[in-house]
Amino acid sequence: MNPITLISGKQELCDLILEYGLHGFLVWDTSIGVVYPSPVASKSMGLPREQSFPVECILTHSGVLLDTAFTNKQSLIGRICFDPSNSAGFPYRFHSKEFMEAGKKFILLALDTTIDGSISQDPHIIQSTEFSRDLFSSSFRNSSIGMEIENPHGEVIEVNSTFCQWLGYTDKELKTKSISDITHPEDLDLELSYLEKLSRGLIQNFQIKKRYITKDNRLIWAVLNKSIIRDYLGNPVYYLSQILDISESLQAEMELQNISRLLDQVAGLAKIGGWDLDLRTNKANWTNVTKQIHEVDENYIPSVGEGLQFFQSEESKQKISDAVSLLLAEGKEYDLELEMVTAKGNQTWIRTIGRAEYEAGKIVKIYGIIQDINERKKWEMTLAAQTSILWSFVEHAPAAVAMLDLEMRYVALSQRWIEDYKIPLSKEEIIGKSHYEIFPNISQEWKEIHSRGLRGEVLKRDEDVWRPPGWDKDQVIQWEIRPWSKLGGGVGGILMFTRDITEAYETKLELKAAKEFAEKAYSAKSEFLANMSHEIRTPLNGIIGYSDLLAETLEDSSYNEYAQIVKQSAHALLNIVNDVLDFSKAEAGKLKLAEEPYNLKKLVLEAIKIMNIQALIKGLDIHFHIDENIPPLLMFDANRLRQILLNLLGNAIKFTETGFVECKVTNLENSDTKSVKLRISIRDTGIGIAKESQEKIFDSFTQEDFSTTRRFGGTGLGLAICKQLLALMKSDLHLKSELNQGSEFYFDISLRIPEVDPQLKPTESQKNDLQLSGNHSNEMDGNSKILVVEDNPVNLGLMRNFIKRIFPEVKILEAQNGEEAIQVFLEESPSLILMDIQMPVMNGYDATKEIRKLPNGKNIPIIAVTAGIIAGEKEKCFQLGMDDYISKPVHKETLKQTLLKWL
Repeated sequence: MNPITLISGKQELCDLILEYGLHGFLVWDTSIGVVYPSPVASKSMGLPREQSFPVECILTHSGVLLDTAFTNKQSLIGRICFDPSNSAGFPYRFHSKEFMEAGKKFILLALDTTIDGSISQDPHIIQSTEFSRDLFSSSFRNSSIGMEIENPHGEVIEVNSTFCQWLGYTDKELKTKSISDITHPEDLDLELSYLEKLSRGLIQNFQIKKRYITKDNRLIWAVLNKSIIRDYLGNPVYYLSQILDISESLQAEMELQNISRLLDQVAGLAKIGGWDLDLRTNKANWTNVTKQIHEVDENYIPSVGEGLQFFQSEESKQKISDAVSLLLAEGKEYDLELEMVTAKGNQTWIRTIGRAEYEAGKIVKIYGIIQDINERKKWEMTLAAQTSILWSFVEHAPAAVAMLDLEMRYVALSQRWIEDYKIPLSKEEIIGKSHYEIFPNISQEWKEIHSRGLRGEVLKRDEDVWRPPGWDKDQVIQWEIRPWSKLGGGVGGILMFTRDITEAYETKLELKAAKEFAEKAYSAKSEFLANMSHEIRTPLNGIIGYSDLLAETLEDSSYNEYAQIVKQSAHALLNIVNDVLDFSKAEAGKLKLAEEPYNLKKLVLEAIKIMNIQALIKGLDIHFHIDENIPPLLMFDANRLRQILLNLLGNAIKFTETGFVECKVTNLENSDTKSVKLRISIRDTGIGIAKESQEKIFDSFTQEDFSTTRRFGGTGLGLAICKQLLALMKSDLHLKSELNQGSEFYFDISLRIPEVDPQLKPTESQKNDLQLSGNHSNEMDGNSKILVVEDNPVNLGLMRNFIKRIFPEVKILEAQNGEEAIQVFLEESPSLILMDIQMPVMNGYDATKEIRKLPNGKNIPIIAVTAGIIAGEKEKCFQLGMDDYISKPVHKETLKQTLLKWL
C-alpha cells in the first residue's frame, strides 16, 4: 500500500504533515495492525523503500505499546523499535489524526523531532539532538581513518569517504551492505558477539582486529573501535565505528615474522646455532640450535666454564681455551673445527667461530656461531681413507697407471708404469715432475688428448702405436684417459691407464695374415670346385644327353640296355659330383633352402621311380606307404628333400642283397593347424650296422669300415649331407639297425600348409601352359629361329638334336662365343637364344648385356644354359636381363618345357 496515495486529496491530513512531518509520516491500518511508512520516514529509519512493519514496533517512551496507550492524545513522545527484546529504537514525537478510507479506519502519524518546550531541558534528548546535528560535521567527513554510523539493526546510515575508498564502494553502495557483506567470515562471529554485549550494555565499546572484504574481493586488515550512542532513556540509537587500516604494518610484521622463522629454519637445516657472552653482566645466551647440538635441555643456562667442559679431548680443549683467551684479551677472531662430547655422551664434530664487540674501544661482548659438521667430517675422513686406498692402488697396481694434476704433474704412479716405459727414475723422483719432462718426445696429438681429458672427457683407444724415447722399435699400447675430481668438485687432473699389447698385436697380425691366407685358399678351393664342376658337367651333359637320345633311338633294340647303363653310370658320376659340391657348400655354411608349394606324394614317387631301376637290377622291391590324411600341397624345398630321399633310397638299395626296401610317410599328431608334422622313414632288409659303428657313419668321408668301402664303394658323404640338409629344415636323421637284420633311417619334419587353396581350379593361362606340350609343335613353323650359343661342340650338337626332336620345323642357328652370338643376332633376328655362360672371347653375361642394348634385343627371350655352380649365378643371370635358367646336364624334357614356355 502506498501511504502517499491514501492522503492525497485530504487537505487536513496534508496540513498536519506539513506542520509536523519533519521526518516523514506513517499510515497505520488499524484493521490489520500494519504501519506503512512514507519514503522520508523509511530513509530516516534506514528501511528499504515501501517496507511496512507491525504496529507493535511503536512504543511510548516508557516502553508501552502504542495501540493500547494512544487514545485521545494528539501527540506523544515514543520510539520505533524493530527488536522489542532490547531497548534500541528511533525516538520521535508522534502527531496523530484518524481518517476513514473504503470503510476502514486509518491513523496518520506525523514524525516530529522529540525536542520541544516541555522537554527541552532533558539532557538525553539534547545529546541525541546534538549528535544528529553533528552527523555531517567536517571532522566526520574529513577524517583520515574510516568512520561509519549504523542504526541499531546494523544498517549503514552514514560513512565517510576514507572508508569508501578503502573498500572501493561509493557511499550509496556501502549503505546497502550489511556487516556480513564486508566482513571476512572467520571474523564475523567475533564482531557479532561484541555487538550483542554492546547493545545489552555489558560493555561501553570494543576494539578488535578484523578483515574487511573490498569490492574487488581483496582483504584489508583493520583495527575496529566501535561504541554505542543511546537516547535519554538509555536505548541504543546509533553505533559509531572508527576503523584504522593496518594492512601495511601487519604485512611488515608478518614479513618480519616470516624472515625470523626462515632464519630459524635455515639455521636448523644447516645445524648452525648462535651464542654470546655479555662481559658486563657475565650472562651467556645460546640459541635453540646451539642447545640441540650440545643435547642439553631447553631450559639450560650456559656459562663459559661449563661450555668448555664439552671439549674433553686434550687437543680440542687446549685449542678452544687458547682461542677464547686471545679473543677476550686481544679481540682476535677464531675459526676452529673441534671434537666434543654432548651432554648425552655422544661424540661429534663442530665448527665454532668467535668475534668481539666493542664499545668505546673496549670489548663488551663476545659472540659467534657453532655448527654441527659431524656428517661432513665423517665424509671427509671416509674420503681421505678412500683416497689413500686409491693412491695405494695406483702405486701398487699390476698395470701401468699414472695420476696427474691439472698441470700434468705426477701425483701418483704404479711400478708397472716405470717398468713398461723403462723410465730411469724412482717413484719419488718422478712425483711432482711434468709428464712432458719425463717424455719429451710427446706428439702434439697426444697433448691435445691430454687437454680433452683435463676438460672432462673420457677417451680410450684399443690400439695405438708410438715409439717411447730411447726405443729402437714401436710399441703398441691400449690406453684410457679419464678425469678425476677434486674434493670440492671440479676436475683435479687425469688418470692414465695403459697396457703394452705389442706381443698380442703382433700375434693378431699373424692371425689376420693366416685368416687372409685361409680365405684365399678357400676362395681358390671354391673357384677350383666351380671350374671342376663346369669341366665335369660339360662332358657329362653330352654323355647323359646322347645316352637319352641313343636309348630313345634304340628303344626296340637289344642295344637299348647298353644305352641305359651308360646313362645310369653318368648319373652316378653326376651324383658324386653333386655330393662333393654340396658338402663344400655345407662346410662354408652356404647351403640355403627355397621353400615352394609342392606335392609331397608326387616327390616321393619321383624319387622311387629314379631308384627303381637300380632296385630291379638287384631283384629288390620298393614298397611305398603314405597316410591319406596328409594335405597334397605342402611348403618345402623339393630339390633338397628329393636329394635326401635319393641318398637314403640309394644307400638302402646298395646295402641290401635280398628282400625289399620300404619308404613310409606317417602323419604325426600336431596341435598347429597351419602345419603338419611327418615322419619319413626308409627301411631295408640289408646287412645292418653294428652298434659301435652307428655314430661314425654320419661323419664325412666315413663308412662303417674300410671293407664296406671296398665292397660297396661310395664317397661316404651321402649321410653327412643328409644330416646337414635336415638341420637346415630343423630336423635330424635317426637310425635303428641290427647287424644282419637291416636298417631304418627316419626323420621327423614339420611342413607348413600353403595359404593358397589347393582346390582352386587352374587359370586359363595355366591351362594353356599345360596344353602347350600337346599342340605347340604343330603350330611351330619354319619361320621360328633358335640361336644356340655354346663353345663345346658336343653340347652344341646335343642341343641341336634335342631341339630338332622337339620342334622339327624350327631353324637352329649356332654361335661358339658371345661375339658370334651378337653377330648372328644382328643378321638373323632369332626368336629365342639359349646362352652358355662360360665361353672364350666373350662370356654369356657380356653378350646378353650387349644384345639388350640393341633396338630389337630388348624383348627377345634369353635362356641361360650353364654347368656352373657358383653361388648366386642364377640370380646374376636374371639381374643381367636373362629370362630363364637351365642347369647342365640338360634333360630333353626340361628343355622342352622351357622352350614351350617362351615360344
